[in-house]
Amino acid sequence: MKRAAGPFEILEILGEGSFGTVCVARVSTDPLRRRVALKILKGAYATNKKILNRTRDEARLLSRINHPNIVRVERLMEVGNRPVVVMEHVQGVSLDQLLLRFKDGLPAAIAIEVVRQTFLALHVAYQEALGEDGRPMRVIHRDIKPSNILLSIHGEVKVVDFGIAKGEFEGREAETESVVMGSRPYMAPERLDGISDSPSVDVYSTGMTLFELLTGRTMSLSINPVNHDQAMNRQLGYIQIPGMTEAAIEDLRNLIRRMCAYTRDYRPTSVECARDLEQLMYAIDPQHRIGLEEFARTTVLPIYESRPRIPPEDALQGEGDDAFLREVTGQITNPGTTAKTQSSNDLKKYTPYLFVSFLGFLVVLLVGLVALKLYTAAMSGTPTGTQTAGVITIQVWIPPDAQAQLGDHLITGPGRFDVEPGTHLMQVFLQERTLNCVFSAEPDMAVRLIGDGLTINDGPLQECTVASSTRDET
Repeated sequence: MKRAAGPFEILEILGEGSFGTVCVARVSTDPLRRRVALKILKGAYATNKKILNRTRDEARLLSRINHPNIVRVERLMEVGNRPVVVMEHVQGVSLDQLLLRFKDGLPAAIAIEVVRQTFLALHVAYQEALGEDGRPMRVIHRDIKPSNILLSIHGEVKVVDFGIAKGEFEGREAETESVVMGSRPYMAPERLDGISDSPSVDVYSTGMTLFELLTGRTMSLSINPVNHDQAMNRQLGYIQIPGMTEAAIEDLRNLIRRMCAYTRDYRPTSVECARDLEQLMYAIDPQHRIGLEEFARTTVLPIYESRPRIPPEDALQGEGDDAFLREVTGQITNPGTTAKTQSSNDLKKYTPYLFVSFLGFLVVLLVGLVALKLYTAAMSGTPTGTQTAGVITIQVWIPPDAQAQLGDHLITGPGRFDVEPGTHLMQVFLQERTLNCVFSAEPDMAVRLIGDGLTINDGPLQECTVASSTRDET
């Protein structure tokens, strides 16, 4: 059973990210009945002005970019003063999904070509995409990583999720924030130091992504300049490519070394990276060189078709976002209709959508349960929160020589941060190790890292687990 949503028929729930639920819909008013993706803001952020502005900005800037390697935004709808983004529907999988199948890295020709096209997209976003005033928008993605690059079933490369992108364009609503946002393992060092962003931050994170695609490993680098270079030199040795001469492999290592240089002035431009990668592609023996279309047909398509499908009637049955999402889908479906005039059957149609929220809650909860099982004694006195709609503020304190990732917040020092209520995993990056710390967030609570553990509101110490790492310890 399909769900009507104004000019759309909702066919499938693709999943949810940090801030929104994405579903596949058919344009019912189009004679070709083409499909689009709808990105609907999660209820917890329905009144969060920062997130609302960022969502609108993402839609506006992407609507101005027309490039085959960047996901296309068709329109921005306002439903109850909340944005619903209508986007190009990409039938494909993200690179991090492919890495689940290729534990030791993708075929080198695929990794190199995907990243080459990613660099072309980044160049266009910064240098060539024009705003309404005719000037370049200078878009910097700031969150390039495997999960934000898609490979379609036809072999198309698509860069997605410009949610924290920075750009210069008319109508921009989001204000520049002092809080650093992004994904720590792929983040350029200068972003942690508060230096203004430049296109080189995308070069750095794309270089880190290329290393991961080639090896299946996430490169672990220090924030200290000397240790940074030493750690990178050790880990670049993991790059071993069948059908490529040792000299060519060393050229590839040197290119990644320059992409991920500690000092941004040493990094090449996106165009230079794309050019060098194209040359390296021809250094691979033809017998080991597979094209994107063939790889998509033989590998991406089966993975895509075997994905878990969440139909509308089985979705949105959880807690937390149900009221908001029911309101949004209800307003799209029945413009001008109030809840008072809807029949019980109408409401029943939308009840299944609540299951998406429940799935997201289960994922977070399972992470907490794993940690609880490992440290039952330490955690026994800490209740596991139940996620409810809304955002709360907590205080987090970490030592000066540490950074932490809490959801989409990169924490570089003490501060107050907005999170959803419930169980959270905070990754703490220390000089020699990474800690996984699980806690249940409650309003105005204080979380402190002391040694290898957390205290909640200055209570008993709860030990964190040491995360497995690909760091070369020799």
